[in-house]
Amino acid sequence: MMAKILDAKQKKWVEFLPFVTAAYNSIVHSSTSFTANFLLFGREPVAAVHIAFGCPRPPSSSVNEYAYHTRKLMAEAYALVQAHTRQSAEVNKKLFAASVKPVEFEFGELVWYFCPRSSHGTSPKWNRFYSGPYTVIR
Repeated sequence: MMAKILDAKQKKWVEFLPFVTAAYNSIVHSSTSFTANFLLFGREPVAAVHIAFGCPRPPSSSVNEYAYHTRKLMAEAYALVQAHTRQSAEVNKKLFAASVKPVEFEFGELVWYFCPRSSHGTSPKWNRFYSGPYTVIR
């Protein structure tokens, strides 16, 4: 996510970090089917938009009832995470096995060029290593 919003000099990454972190933690992850916020805190955070437009409040309960309910909810979530992670690993294994084969390019085909170089003083994690698309000429 950081690589998509940073400019070539990568100087303002600190300004974007809280927003990128909040966005990442609020997105449902494909391999777990939950957000990081839910798995860590047992609930989704209340954002400014929820306050502005109204947000359904959970029914009030005692501390013990809340703790019991949260513990039960988290146990169910972690069981689902384990199942989804196993399933996701199997899918990824099949996709990887299917993609490992020689690649041949045709004349006129559009391709991306992989050039794993980084400029001095920049983080390679946030660099874009592909350029293009380019047309195959021979």
